[in-house]
Parts: sequence; structure tokens; C-alpha cells
Amino acid sequence: MLTSCTSSTRNSRIERLWVEVGTQFARRWRAFFTRLENHHGLNPHIPSHIWLLQSLFLDEINQDCSDFQAEWNCHPIRGPDTNNKSPKDLRFLGHMQFGMYRDDCEGIHPDIIEEYYGVHGQTTTRRQHQTGAGHPIDEEDSDNDDEPLNVVEAINDQQRQHIHHEAIVVPSHGNPFVNDETQQQFSATLDEVIAEDITPHNCRLTATEWDSDEYPVFETISVGRRGSKELHISLAEPIWFNRAKLWCQALLVLSYFLASGRE
Repeated sequence: MLTSCTSSTRNSRIERLWVEVGTQFARRWRAFFTRLENHHGLNPHIPSHIWLLQSLFLDEINQDCSDFQAEWNCHPIRGPDTNNKSPKDLRFLGHMQFGMYRDDCEGIHPDIIEEYYGVHGQTTTRRQHQTGAGHPIDEEDSDNDDEPLNVVEAINDQQRQHIHHEAIVVPSHGNPFVNDETQQQFSATLDEVIAEDITPHNCRLTATEWDSDEYPVFETISVGRRGSKELHISLAEPIWFNRAKLWCQALLVLSYFLASGRE
């Protein structure tokens, strides 16, 4: 990652890429999860809810990532070095000019790669003003006896000045089922609920549960470093309502299994 500087021109391409990721699909998933939390019973502090989210939607999120990657690799890149060629074109031309890249470690277990290609011996940590060229670490006395002795602490000390917020807590996502048999029973029950097209009550899925007598089209999310801006994200396509209904059906079945002690 590039260090911060007065001008962010070096980062403009990656920043633009993240903008495209957000506008093309990431913001909609975020708005959808916000909707589930606001209206459909999602509690991000309950590990089984996070597990259920991943079980239901992780494959679809990954598919959206793959679709975006495929489209991005075909878009033209402006600039004197690219001549409006796409990443896919540049990769093909690179193969034509330099030959196909072959990974010498393909198919080899990572433990074997680490054993024969890794770094051996104790890791050396240099002070900020030492480059290692003619500056052995043991030739100079340290003015600070508390200087970090391992790589992790050294990196933390060097990067602390760039951190402007507290660490983000990542929700846990424990599997609520103790064995595969119970999880298979849960999946089979959910399949039956879906096949019978059961709409759970009191989940704010029906028109009578909304003041406007219709399911809301937009969901609001906060953006910006301080969350001071708001974006109204459209979830008008039927796929988002169908996903909300699937979540409510799955949450109903999961709650039944947990309440009956069948986890």
C-alpha cells in the first residue's frame, strides 16, 4: 500500500476501482444487510445470524465479485502506456511478447514451499534510520530499551501514525449446529418452507405491515470517513425482496431449531 502524501494522484486508479466496486454491487449488498438489520430481525451481534448470512448469500456475493472482475478486465484503460487496451488485452499481449507465465510452485503444498523457499533464521528488525547497508543492528547502542523485538511490533509502531480510528470489531460467525446431521435437517426443513412459499408473519414482508402499504424501494446507508453523508440506495428489483424473504424464512427455521434444542 502506498503511504499517504499530499497529492493522491498515485492512488487515483485504485481509488476509482473502489468507487466502481461500490457503485456496481457492494453498496447494494450493504444497503440490503442494513435493511435486514432495520426491518427483518438481523442482529449482527448474534454469531448464528452471521453464520446464516454467509450460508445464504456468500456464494451470490462471490458471484457478483467474479462478474465485476470479468467486466473490469474488459474495460479500456486510458494512458500513453496502454493505448485504451483492456487488462485482458494487455495480459494477452504480454503472453505474446514474453511467453506464458508458469508458476514453478503450482500444485506443491504450501508447507513444502515454506520449508524450501521461506526465510530461515531469526528475523532481523532494524531501526527506522538503518537500511542494513553497512549498518549492522548490533553496532549501535539503542537509546530506547523498550524498542520492539519482533516484526509485528515494529510494523505496528511504524504504521500507528497512519491509523485515525479504533480497531473495527469483526462479528463472530459460529456454526450453531454441533453435527452435520442436524445441519442437514435444518437445510431440508428450509427447502420445504421455500418450496411451499411460506411467508413468515411479523417479518415486515407483507404490504399490510407497512404504513405506505408497499414494500420500501430505498434503503439509506451512511458513507464518508465520519458517516456524515447519506446515500439512498435503490433495492427496487424483485431479487432484493426475494432475498429478504429467504432470510426471513431461514431465520424462522433457525429460530425453531435453536428453541427446540436441536442445535
